[in-house]
Amino acid sequence: MLRIAVLGAGRIANIHAANVAAHPDATLVVVADPWREGVDGLAAQLGCEAAYDCAAVLSRDDIDAVVIGTPTDTHIDLLLAAVSQGKAVLCEKPIDLDFAKARAAAQAVEREGG
Repeated sequence: MLRIAVLGAGRIANIHAANVAAHPDATLVVVADPWREGVDGLAAQLGCEAAYDCAAVLSRDDIDAVVIGTPTDTHIDLLLAAVSQGKAVLCEKPIDLDFAKARAAAQAVEREGG
């Protein structure tokens, strides 16, 4: 069973979280977002834990993979932090609005062995 954290509580994160929760081979462990009302509602609806610090979730031992559905300007930092913690990552598009930053992030992931 793959244990997954969804980062974000907005529209796209709601879709990803519901898909994870419905998958028979996955467990939605936690939804994280600083927007407490959104994350509390989503976590209650899907029966998982709510957290308010996305970065803190990444170091948890009970998380195997992360779905990043946060605002675009946060994607690279969360993506690289997740990879450095050995987590599998699915990141919503775009990774960044600056192509050079996105390419540099891809190269960093490759260096990490991802």
